[in-house]
Parts: sequence; C-alpha cells; structure tokens
Amino acid sequence: MIRTPRLLLGLASLASVLWLFALQVDHVSPGPISATHAREDELIGRGSCAQCHGGGAHAMAQACGECHEDVLADLATEDGFHGTLEPGLDVEDCARCHFEHSGTAFPLVNEQSFARAGYEGRADYDHAALDFELAGRHAALTCAECHANADAVLLPVGERRFLGLDQDCSRCHEDAHEGRITRACGECHGQEHPFAFVAAFAHEDFPTECAHAGLACADCHADGSAHAVEALAGDARPPRARACAACHESEHRAEFLQATALLAGVRPAESCALCHSESHASFSGHPELLSPALHEATGFALDLPHNALACADCHQAGADDALDAFHVEQPARTQDGCAACHGDPHAGQFMDGPHAADGCLACHAREHFTPSTFGVEAHAANAFPLEASHAGVACTRCHVPAETIEARVFAGTPQECAACHSDAHRGAFEAFENEEGCARCHQPTEFREYDTGAFEHGDWTAFRLEGAHARATCESCHPRARSSDEHGRAFGFAAEHFPGPSERCDTCHADVHDGRFDRPDLPLAVAGRTDCARCHDAESFAAAEDGFEHERWTGYPMAEFHAALECTECHLPRATPDALGRTFGTAPKACADCHADPHVAQFAVAGATDCARCHQDDGGLAFDHQRDSRFALDETHAALECASCHVPWPLPGGGEAVRYKPLGVECADCHDPDFLERAERTLPRRKKNQDGFSPRGGGR
Repeated sequence: MIRTPRLLLGLASLASVLWLFALQVDHVSPGPISATHAREDELIGRGSCAQCHGGGAHAMAQACGECHEDVLADLATEDGFHGTLEPGLDVEDCARCHFEHSGTAFPLVNEQSFARAGYEGRADYDHAALDFELAGRHAALTCAECHANADAVLLPVGERRFLGLDQDCSRCHEDAHEGRITRACGECHGQEHPFAFVAAFAHEDFPTECAHAGLACADCHADGSAHAVEALAGDARPPRARACAACHESEHRAEFLQATALLAGVRPAESCALCHSESHASFSGHPELLSPALHEATGFALDLPHNALACADCHQAGADDALDAFHVEQPARTQDGCAACHGDPHAGQFMDGPHAADGCLACHAREHFTPSTFGVEAHAANAFPLEASHAGVACTRCHVPAETIEARVFAGTPQECAACHSDAHRGAFEAFENEEGCARCHQPTEFREYDTGAFEHGDWTAFRLEGAHARATCESCHPRARSSDEHGRAFGFAAEHFPGPSERCDTCHADVHDGRFDRPDLPLAVAGRTDCARCHDAESFAAAEDGFEHERWTGYPMAEFHAALECTECHLPRATPDALGRTFGTAPKACADCHADPHVAQFAVAGATDCARCHQDDGGLAFDHQRDSRFALDETHAALECASCHVPWPLPGGGEAVRYKPLGVECADCHDPDFLERAERTLPRRKKNQDGFSPRGGGR
C-alpha cells in the first residue's frame, strides 16, 4: 500500500495524462465517416483506420478492394464503369472521387465524384462506354428509375448504388414471350418505340407504312394463332405474306369480288389492292384506283348521267366517320335502284301496283328524271285510263302535292269527277249518286255532252215527268242563261226560277182557284194525292183524277136537277183565257145568277133572294107556312090549295106572277068581294118598286 501522499499524487497525475492521451488517440480522424461505413463495426473504433487506409506495404486501394472486390475486378479487366475510366486518372486512388469523413449525411458517390471522373455531373455520364447506349425511351429516364439506390444516403446492407446491373431487358421488363423466344430483345425491339412496335424487324414482303404502321405485333400475330410471333420465330421456313382477306373481313358481295378478280387475273382474296392501298392513311377505297371497268363490276356502270359525277357526289362521308365514304351498302346499289341515292320523291306510293316491278324506270328515263316518260298508254294500266279530254291534261292538274306527305299524290288519286271538277249541279244529285257518278250522264270529252236517255228525271230529282210535264221542253223549267257560268253551264236551275218545294204545284203554277181549296175544313190529301193532284191529273188541268166532288169542295151539292147539268152550263167558258190561261168560267154564287126570280123579288132581302129558304134541289118545298109567314094556317085554311089565296097577279110591264106578299091577313082582305077590284083600281096610284109591287100589302 502506497502511503506516501506525494507518490500517490504523482501516480494520479500519470494516470490522468495517460487517459488524456488515450482520448486524443481516438480523435485523430479528420471527421465522421459516411453513414454506410459507420454502420460497419470494424470501421469504428481504435485501429479501424487501417481497414480503409491500409498500412505499410498495403495500399489504400487494396484496403478498399477487400470490401469492394467487384471494383478491383473491373479495374483488372478494364470492364464496367471503373475499368473504362480514362487512363490519365489515378483510378487506384479511391479517395480522389469518394470523399470520407464528411459526415453521415454526405453520400460517398455524388456530383463531385462524377466531376473527378471526368464528367460534368452524374446526368452527363454516357452509358456508351458500357456497351449500353441510352437511346429513345431510356435516354429520358432518371438514374433512380434504373438504379434504385442512386439517391440513397444510406445504402441497404449488401446492395450497390450503381454496380450490379446487366443489360438483359428482362431484368427491368417483363418478358412478353415468357421465354419462348431465345433471341435477344434488341434483335427485334429498339429503344425508340414501345415494346409493341418491332422497330428492328422488317416485313420484306409486307409493307408496314401508313395504315399498318401503328399496329402492334399482336394485332396481326395474335397469341396462340399460327401467325403468333413465337410460332413464326421457331419456323425455319420464310413466312408467306398474307392477303388482305386473311385479316380483314370483306364488306363486298362475293359477286363483286369474283368480277374484280377476273378483271385483274388474281384470286378473289387478293383483289383488294385493285381499289385499296396500304399506302393511304386508311383502308378506304380511293377514286384514282377505281377504273370505270371496276366500277361496273359492282353492278353499277358509270353511264349517263352518272359518268360526269364526282365520286363524292355519290359517296359522301358521314359527319362522324369520314372513312365511311365508300362503304358499300348491303345489298349494293343497283343501276336501276334510283331510290338508294335519290330517295323516293313519291313517298312509297309505287311500292306496289301495276308499275312496281319496273321501279323508277316505269315513268322516268335512265338519263334524266324529267320530263317523265309515263304517257297515256301506260296510264291505261291503271284504274283510270285517260280518255278524250283527259288525255291532254297535264299530270300536275290532277296529281297535286299532298298535305300530309312531301310529294304529289299519284297512287290512290280519287277517280270521282268531283275530286277534280267542282259540282256544276251544286249538290243537287248528291243524294242520288252511284258508282258511275257524273259518267252516268256526261261524257269524258266535254261536260256539255251528255246522254239524255241516261237521265231519269224522277230518279235524280224526285220529280217524275208525267203527262204534260213529259211533253214540256227542259227549258220550260230550266230556262237557259245568256252566258255560261264557270263550269260552262248555261242550263238554268229550276230552283232559281221556281223557288219552293218541287212537290207543290204552286211552286211553278199560280193557283187559279185563289186558295179556295186550301181551307182548313177541306182534306189535305185524297187517295194519297196532295196539292192540286187531289183533283187534277198531270195530263191536263181540265182533267180530274177521280171526278170532282162538287159538294165536298164547294159546299154546293149537285143533286137532282143540278146533277144532270154539264159543268159549262154553270161555269160558262170565257171567250179568251184570263191572265192565268184559264177559260173555265166562274161559277154563279146565287140562284138568281142562273134563274129568273118567278116571284119578282117578293122575297128579296137587301136586294137578294135566298131561294133555298123555300125550294129544294129535288123540286120540293121547304116552306113552312106556320113558321115562315105572318099568317098561321088554321085547320080550315090548311085544307085549301095555295092558289086559293095566292093568285096570279098581272105585272105592269106585262105578264103576271103569283102574289105571295104583300097580302092582307084580315078576313075582309080575302072575303070582301070588292077587295080585289078596289085593289086593282088603287094599285097604279101607289108608289111601286122596281118589280111593280108596292112595298106593303093591303090591310096595313
């Protein structure tokens, strides 16, 4: 045990110095090493410097090479990045490019490293020295897209920053052929285009420009097919060029393909090139390749009027697909199938009928649409043959534009006269029309030509012409106008001259009876006959249908004496007809109109004598002495004869008359012997009336 304090202090001081020396030894490095090296235990601590810097005869490059053997191998074989550096560089001085002791945040490979190696920077490095020139798509890649650790500060354990890659495409790219092709990818594929584009492979017998240039190999060489890339790569025989039909389905009819192949002397499958060319941007046909002979093979010869048309006039590209301009319709357009291009201006009216089989050529020429070739003879095949005046009428006069369709009406045009001609009869015969229509009477030449025998007045007008009416001229009821109307008609309308119902006689004839027989107490019909026909027939006004019932119509019975008389004995005929043409005289209204008054107005009242008060038609008397006189007959007087009291009386002008009034009613007026004598003497002195009798009798 050291007990001397001085010695103890000295030993402590020595220990402190040694400790400080040891600390100084551990801190002689110029700075912290990189994060990648700092991760290795053998590169940390006392004595670790020699691991990288070497010692004695052991050079620094040899020390680095103990860990980086691949770098030493590249230097020895002059391969790889380090083996291809310029000879003037001290490639064995690793520290020239890789800086250590700059801290863990500073990578060993940096921009300065590439600058020391002779490049402006990492991006300026040229891979051509490695026999892998970056071209096309690879030239645009960043380092990190191929070298995953290019920008890493701390490299993963066991990995390299740039070294260790090879040029096998499958290292970065999936092998689309799955190992079935042993050739290197570069033999077919370049770096300028996508993998689907085989830049280095030339189709010697198959042009790949334009239309085929943008296709991927698989578009033509489908997997699993006889034309697959893998199948052809293993076949020693040279591939045979395929015809268009091997890949493209033809839209043409077989007849057209055979016709074009025959013209060119090739197989139908190889005839596409006659019209189509792969040198164009599309497969569509092109006018300069199609000759008139080839066009005729389509079934459509370019004759008049199509020979002067441009292709685009018929083959018009759609607004959305310009490549469809020469698309061939199925079925193809034919030489006579005009509607395929021109549409149907008749809106399908001739889809059936007698001219349907001939199509447009039934009416139109191939060379021109107008004028029409459809004439009178062709029209005869229709239900309406053109005859007489109709043959010279223009088509547009009868076939007018329709309201419902944008076309003239041909099929189904009405055949009735009224469809084209206004009714000259103003609808008078509408109720009597039949299937013949106007043709029942009129001829197709002119309206004024008609068959009078075909017109039955009774059937068409409900007024049957009988008797005198049948003998009358038409103008009697239908007087002709001075000039024709718009229909060419001068024949008058009966209703305009004789307005009123046609079944009434007074519509045309004046009533010569002045309405005497239209009284309410008279019958409106007799045996089904009305109006004048109740008495008159159609033959003559003077004739009666069933005889005239005098008492019914006049209220004056024709009995006994009167019944034996002729009508003209009472209705004296006129010497000349009256304004109505009537010669039948007016009937008398009183007995005195026909008979002289035997009583010389003894019974006149107000100047008229009513004979019927006493006399009857059969000759009997209707006089009742008790009722009708001032002197009632008693039993004595009733037994007397009338002549006992009513004796003849001489008239002043000559002659005599039985006196009835005035007579006296007193006894003396009859039984006084002197009465009559006195009366005779005094009679001339009395005031007499026109008949010679005093107004009053004696005894008053």
